[in-house]
Amino acid sequence: MQKQEFTECIRCGKIRIFQKKWKDRGENGKGTLMTYEQSVCPDQECQKIVDAKFQEMRDRRELMENRKKSVVLAKKN
Repeated sequence: MQKQEFTECIRCGKIRIFQKKWKDRGENGKGTLMTYEQSVCPDQECQKIVDAKFQEMRDRRELMENRKKSVVLAKKN
C-alpha cells in the first residue's frame, strides 16, 4: 500500500485535507484501473478561489485548442 503524501495549498500554504477517493477504468469501462484521490484546502473560501482559477485556466486552454482546430480546418479549405 502506498504512503499518502501531504500537499500544501498553492494559495495559502495550509496542508490540504483528503476529500474523496474513487476508481475508474476510463471511457467505456475499458483500460487500466486508475485510482484517483481528491484533496482540498481546509479553508473553504480559499478553495473556491483556487477552483475558480483552475476553471479559468481550463476554459482558456479549451479556447486555444478550438482556435487551433479552426485554423487547421481553414487551411484545408
